[in-house]
Amino acid sequence: MVCNIMAHPRRLVIIYMSLAAAQSKDDFLPAPLRAVAPYFVLALVVFAAYGNIFDNVFLFDDDLLILSNSYLHGWGHLGDLLKGSTTSGVHIEGGFYRPVQMLLYLLVFHLGDGSTFWFHLLNLSLHVANTCFVYRLGIKLGFRPWGVFLAALVWGLHPLHTEAVTYMSGTADPLFAFFCLWAVISVLPDVTLCKILKIIPLFLLGLGSKETAIVLPLLLMTCMFLTNQRRLDFHTYWPTWPLWCISILYTVWRLHAEGFVGPQHTAEFNALHNYDNLALYADSPIYRVYTFLATLPAYLKLLALPGGLHMERAFLLYTTAWSVSVMAGLGLVVLAVMQIIHSSKKPNLGIEMSWGVLWFASAHVPDSGILIPVNAIYLEHWMYLPSVGLFLGVGETAAKLLQSRSRSSVFACSAIVLSFAGVLSVKTYNQNVIWHDPVSFYGNIFKYGERSERAHNNLALYYMHEGDYDDALEQFNQALAISDTYARTRYNIAVTYLHMPDQSAHIPEAIQSLNRAIELDPKFYRSYQLLGDIYDSLGDKDKTKYYNDYAETLLKQSQ
Repeated sequence: MVCNIMAHPRRLVIIYMSLAAAQSKDDFLPAPLRAVAPYFVLALVVFAAYGNIFDNVFLFDDDLLILSNSYLHGWGHLGDLLKGSTTSGVHIEGGFYRPVQMLLYLLVFHLGDGSTFWFHLLNLSLHVANTCFVYRLGIKLGFRPWGVFLAALVWGLHPLHTEAVTYMSGTADPLFAFFCLWAVISVLPDVTLCKILKIIPLFLLGLGSKETAIVLPLLLMTCMFLTNQRRLDFHTYWPTWPLWCISILYTVWRLHAEGFVGPQHTAEFNALHNYDNLALYADSPIYRVYTFLATLPAYLKLLALPGGLHMERAFLLYTTAWSVSVMAGLGLVVLAVMQIIHSSKKPNLGIEMSWGVLWFASAHVPDSGILIPVNAIYLEHWMYLPSVGLFLGVGETAAKLLQSRSRSSVFACSAIVLSFAGVLSVKTYNQNVIWHDPVSFYGNIFKYGERSERAHNNLALYYMHEGDYDDALEQFNQALAISDTYARTRYNIAVTYLHMPDQSAHIPEAIQSLNRAIELDPKFYRSYQLLGDIYDSLGDKDKTKYYNDYAETLLKQSQ
């Protein structure tokens, strides 16, 4: 059934024509069916596009967040999940404060006894719900239903979102977007203080899912800009003050909280060779502006022509304004500002597109790196919520332009968009295949010439678990050639040596690798544990006791 839907975009045209016909006076569908039909079709088609993900294995950070996370193995760690970071369960410093995500992982882990099926079902269910929310948001904003349907369909099927949906550790994006969209829809179309107070629990759940949910007040203001005739009056936006108070308090806490990844740790980039660019990026606001501008045309290209999708993307640090990419980005910003100013005075001229641009800017500002440096420059999953505004804005603008055209013109344009949606669904389906296993996933990264220490390390771990130790060591060596800065890589190399058939012959190499791991990270307790085990096997009781005691001390400190 999945393949049939994918292979015949014309079936989507037929479905859509039925929905479009339901908007006319000669409706042939009962009112209750007309109300639920768009949601049903969107859910069915999006679920079909992602129907091949359920046997995909754990990849990349899934090991840290899920497989090796001891806090997910028992219900006694509820308190730890509420107060700890996403990596507290593996006793690694840093990580993000996302308790809602981790509590859901705890539930899903026990529902399926650690099966990947339930983690995929969680992400896909959130994405299906968000696709329906996108449609509902457009309707609440007063947009034309058929334009909203097409926009929601394209958004739901877009392969750019596979990084947030197909990747099991990507739950944070669809989860925080779920709460933000739900909150915005709940207060529209007329935003009042009473309604704002009622969505505070949704806001708090969003903040507990991902820090980016802090943009909720801005998203609401963009909708008020669109729907309120007094859009240029500051007092129009006054009802959002409770959300701003929460945002300020959360920001202050988050900037000063210890034990989590945050801007207060950017100085640590200077100690890592492979983060030289990020250290410079963090220290120079003007470089962050240049680089942000350069990302805009790159993101726009991915949204229009989603090709070459992969993780571990390297993006240049731009240190001058005189670059084609930077100037192109600046041009897009200037055009957007001119459009917003013009439409705010003459709402009939593209106010919907202005709203879409404002939504995009509001949702993307935390990831722009301009105000607060972030630990990456350019990521596909950052477009998950921002792209909602662009697709709905374009959909309503096109529908508005076509309202005076003949029905055949409307059907022709709809058929083109639906064919494009069909192409997107095929690309999404194929992208899910790439995410199936480590070989295809990491091979796809290397195909694009990306030099990633983490990718080589993780592929090496896969080979190690498969018993292919020679290929594992080859991948580890490639990781070290890129950057010898991660204690975990050196630790994994030692584990590989100790799993080889001629283990005793490789003990000196394992010890050497673990000593290097301790140099890189003196607090990485696993290195001391493994050294204790090695010296125990060699009969050296003094060193065994020393390393075991030190490991136990570090472990207690990390808890």
